[in-house]
Amino acid sequence: MELPAVRLPNVNAPEPVAGAWSAVQRRLHGTYVVDEWGCDTEVLDAVSHLAKLRWQVSIGGAEHVPPFGPAVLVCNTRPFTAMPLLMALALHLRTGRAVRVAGVPDIAPFGPALRRIGGVLSRPDEVAGLLRAGHVVALACSGSLRRSERVGTVRNQLMTPALDTGAPVLPVAVIASPLARTARVEVGAPVHRRGVRGPLAEAELADAAREGVQRLLDEATPPRWLLGG
Repeated sequence: MELPAVRLPNVNAPEPVAGAWSAVQRRLHGTYVVDEWGCDTEVLDAVSHLAKLRWQVSIGGAEHVPPFGPAVLVCNTRPFTAMPLLMALALHLRTGRAVRVAGVPDIAPFGPALRRIGGVLSRPDEVAGLLRAGHVVALACSGSLRRSERVGTVRNQLMTPALDTGAPVLPVAVIASPLARTARVEVGAPVHRRGVRGPLAEAELADAAREGVQRLLDEATPPRWLLGG
């Protein structure tokens, strides 16, 4: 009696590649779901694992990211780099939470593609909706090519949703180079905020977040003279 053929799994295929291929197949069949902001968690999972093939990211302070509920991450960046996205993918793998990176362009095809992996517009109303729904949102400070060691500013208006919802604001330092394979992400404790909300609350919270990021960055990358270089 002839036995039926059995199709064995391809044990040689790397897990990220196999997961990405499965995600592609489900999209071809239309059996996938996106949330109201366009995020596809299956694509996010696949891209996060694929990113591990390019970068080796070490993470410190991941325990500061709440396991559920809203939170705002404020991180440093440089022009023409994807440092906030790299941070978001790494934290997604570590914490299991989808980090929604604000600042995607509102033009096709880049905007819709980045929305699939958690990107959102850098608008107070969009950030507010995400926080009310219990998401983690990442905001990038402005960056400079000349002074990459200095953290820029974050828009005060983007702090309003954090104040309105009571979401904790966490500074995050990202140390990465476009040409290197290794990167470091350091998450700090939530910044302190005043108990009474005054007329300058947004500016004060933005400044506190920026100073927190700068402090983490200084601690992770001490100046050369301190190292004796």
